[in-house]
Amino acid sequence: MKVILLADVKGHGKKGELCNVSDGYARNFLFPKKLAIEANNTAMNDLKNREAAAAHHKQEEIDAANATAKKLEGKTVTISAKAGSNGK
Repeated sequence: MKVILLADVKGHGKKGELCNVSDGYARNFLFPKKLAIEANNTAMNDLKNREAAAAHHKQEEIDAANATAKKLEGKTVTISAKAGSNGK
């Protein structure tokens, strides 16, 4: 049976992965503990949408970091901090 993991499962995969497990393992262990859902068309489409949204969000973060790096490029940044008598 194909399932989509909702949490990391040792020996089977990580959260969000599609994996193939036996029917009994899925019905008796994974489903009751809310560790996985059955991989039907609706769940597969939802998984694809979540992966696309995560990739888009990650790209936005990278773009923002690059913009900040360009702003700081060539500038001197000084950070002052108090130090004790022993240099800590």
